[in-house]
Amino acid sequence: MMKTIHIDPAEGNAKQKISTIKDAIEDLLDSDKAIAVTVADEDSMLSPQQAADRLGFSRQHVRRLIEAGELQGQQLPDSTHWKIPLRAVLAFEERRAGAEERADEFSRSLDGLGAPAE
Repeated sequence: MMKTIHIDPAEGNAKQKISTIKDAIEDLLDSDKAIAVTVADEDSMLSPQQAADRLGFSRQHVRRLIEAGELQGQQLPDSTHWKIPLRAVLAFEERRAGAEERADEFSRSLDGLGAPAE
């Protein structure tokens, strides 16, 4: 399970969301799951390697995603270095999770119709 929870103090529900985070952590720990928690300003910028580490890809694959328009990135002025907004990485993760859920749902539908397994 992966969950991203955005906390915006302007929304006035920060305490409630913090409680949700605490509950999610406790549930995972109660299930003997190892967890990783990232706490960051959504305006943070990541290097291609940091984005790759978070997404489980190679640095080169992250660059390909940027070139394909699947991930927002910006080249620093007068430099060969790139930065990727954390917001873009979070949005990519959410799109990927949604695609996986749709694929799983489609597979369950096929199973329900009695489609043969490959």
